[in-house]
Amino acid sequence: MREPTLEQALPLALRAVKVRAAAAVASGQVTAADREDLEQEGVMGLWLALRRYDASRASLRTFLERVADKRFASMMRRRSHIAVERLDGHRFTTADGIPAVQFHVDFDRILAPLGDPDRALALLLVDHGPTEISRMLGVARSTVYARIARLRQAFREAGYGPGDSLGGSR
Repeated sequence: MREPTLEQALPLALRAVKVRAAAAVASGQVTAADREDLEQEGVMGLWLALRRYDASRASLRTFLERVADKRFASMMRRRSHIAVERLDGHRFTTADGIPAVQFHVDFDRILAPLGDPDRALALLLVDHGPTEISRMLGVARSTVYARIARLRQAFREAGYGPGDSLGGSR
C-alpha cells in the first residue's frame, strides 16, 4: 500500500497535534513553554507512524487522530510533574467587594486531596465554562459536571457554600 504524501498528511497531523497540545496546556498537564516541544514530538510520532497506515482500515484523518490520541497519552504519562498555576495573579473579591487576598491559601488547601484532573478543572473554571472546558480537554460535558460536583462537595466540606457567610479558614 502506498504511503500518503506530505501534502495529504501534514495539515491533518498538525491539526491533530495542535488541538491535543492546547488541551494539555489548558488542563495544566504541561506549561505553555513546553507546548512547542510537545507539538514537535507529536508530529514526529505521527510522521513515523505513517508507514503503518492502511487505507482499507481507516481514513487518513481517522488514523492520524487515533495515533495522536495514543501518542499524547503516552507523552503525558511520561511527564511526572503537573504544572499548577498560582492564583495570586487573579483578583477574587468577597461578597462585599473586598479583595480576598488569602483565598488562594484556602483554594490550595481544598484542592490538595483531590486528583490531578479535578485540580486542573478547578483552575480552568476560573476563566472558562463547562462546555468550553469539555472541548478543551476532549471529555464529555457529563464528565466535567461530575468533576464540578466533586469540587462543590470539597468546597462545602471546607465551609464554602450556601448558608456560610464567612467561608474560608476558621
